[in-house]
Amino acid sequence: MIEIIFKKKINKNKMETLLELLKSWNVDAEVKESKENKRTTNSNFTLSKGMWKDFDIDANQLRKEAWKLRT
Repeated sequence: MIEIIFKKKINKNKMETLLELLKSWNVDAEVKESKENKRTTNSNFTLSKGMWKDFDIDANQLRKEAWKLRT
């Protein structure tokens, strides 16, 4: 199986024309619409969140301590 993925939604008439062209070449084709996958990536900051798991401190406490250093 080979998949062709269109990045943008295609006009219905254009899709029908494309399917007719493929069928004229004896290519068995079908249209399946799917929801757009949103990719989520972890930033370096969120990856470092786990390093505090063994400490009895939460994010609010960390923020307070960090801002004290700047004032």
